[in-house]
Amino acid sequence: MAGKPEQGCRFQISFLAQMINKSCIVTAIAFLTVSSPFAFAIEPENQSADRTAIEALTRKFLRAFEDLDIQQFVACFADDASVFFPVPEPRERVNGKHAIQQRFERVFASIRSTAKSGPPFYHLTPEELSIQLMPGQTAVVSFHLRNQERIARRTLVLVNTNGQWLILHLHTSNVPVAAKSDR
Repeated sequence: MAGKPEQGCRFQISFLAQMINKSCIVTAIAFLTVSSPFAFAIEPENQSADRTAIEALTRKFLRAFEDLDIQQFVACFADDASVFFPVPEPRERVNGKHAIQQRFERVFASIRSTAKSGPPFYHLTPEELSIQLMPGQTAVVSFHLRNQERIARRTLVLVNTNGQWLILHLHTSNVPVAAKSDR
């Protein structure tokens, strides 16, 4: 750099241009990362509204089952939903809203045939309700229902479609209540 001032000036301008380019690239990457729908599960201001809507869907789902209201029950499911039923129901996954409706129509008819009164036919109180908000407008809801014979574990995978939370997958399993000596 000694002797020719224009060489030093060119070096500084070239170095400055590289730094500006690197700065722009870093800024662009940071912006894209932050604005990505996968960067954060759900923004905090939306969490409260989403949780409220998810709790409402869960109540609607359970209330429809209590009343054996097939139309309200099936309205909780996405068109491409799937269900794993507990034993003694079929062990295979049931795919699609129509197939889910057909299966639950049989379940509801069986319950009605032995019911002494109703609706409501059941009083379902979810215990240990957990809502996990996930990236991409999805959520996982899990809870269990308890009676004298069994603990009914339920997991719902929800998707927000056009502003409406719907069940994309329902996984059900039952376990017997442990005898007092087993605890």
